[in-house]
Amino acid sequence: MKWTSAKIYVFKSAIIGTALLYMVLDLWVLRGPMYGFLHKDKQAAEAAALVYGERIPHGQLARHKAEQEAVSGREKTNIAMMMDLVRSSLLRLRTRYNDNQLPHDRAAAEKVVSSLSTRAGSNAVFEQQLASQGYTRRQFTDKVEARLMELALLDRNLAPHTQVDNAAIMAHYKQIKDELTIPASRPVKHIFISTLNRSSDDARRVAEMAIERLNAGDGFAEIAAEISEDAATASRGGNLGVVHDDALLPLPELNLFGDSALPAGTPSLAQSKWGWHVILPGPITPAYTPSLDECRETIRTAIISAQRELGINAFFDTLIKEGFQQKRIKIHVK
Repeated sequence: MKWTSAKIYVFKSAIIGTALLYMVLDLWVLRGPMYGFLHKDKQAAEAAALVYGERIPHGQLARHKAEQEAVSGREKTNIAMMMDLVRSSLLRLRTRYNDNQLPHDRAAAEKVVSSLSTRAGSNAVFEQQLASQGYTRRQFTDKVEARLMELALLDRNLAPHTQVDNAAIMAHYKQIKDELTIPASRPVKHIFISTLNRSSDDARRVAEMAIERLNAGDGFAEIAAEISEDAATASRGGNLGVVHDDALLPLPELNLFGDSALPAGTPSLAQSKWGWHVILPGPITPAYTPSLDECRETIRTAIISAQRELGINAFFDTLIKEGFQQKRIKIHVK
């Protein structure tokens, strides 16, 4: 009986000792779940987020939010900007973890810094600018080198997403071929006589007189500047520019394309709902669809760009999900 009681006592003591040891390690050494629970208000006050123990201060979040809003001209939410910073922290941490497997290219970093120094005008000015941000040239070069390693890590993880074969390019070309077609086009000039403040007959007579002057040898640009009531084009000789046969066709009621298109190089009289026009169209350039060979590399680049974006999102989604599951990412903003 006594031996059984002793065993129970030893067993209980071991359990209590283990629990106390865990509490000591959690609260004072590892700062684990218990520490986080007891100090969550303090942690939230000290940092906007914790990413595997790395603090993201509230001030850093505020600066990043202000910078992104200035660049985009749109208001950003705290949580979206916070996740930007979380992704940056995760990339830094993953780069450090893979440090021995990534290229250390000090020469490339120094080349980048040297280029930035040249843009600043002189080394002295550049180093003053760095000092105002709290960096020496060496520290800034370290930062650039670390960034190059981060990009190398991303490239390594995205390599499977940058392989595009000819079959994929062909399939994409077939999907977007119609969108690639460049519609028929021609240069067009006009002299416009409005019917807003005069009858249609009076406006037509003015336009007919303009044609008579053209046939007599007067210049189109000269007449347009003198009598055209299209203020946007009169000062540039009535030039409407190159007009395409598409949904954005100006004055669609005028026959600029098709079987009954106005002849090139001959002034013609035409009526729109706005008034009368003396139209001087140029030659028609037929519609054109680039061949696969002509746009192969453009399509390849577009596919790779889209796949890289999907790959980057998947890469960070995996890291973020893993961090939250392990309770190693803690967000203290809304």
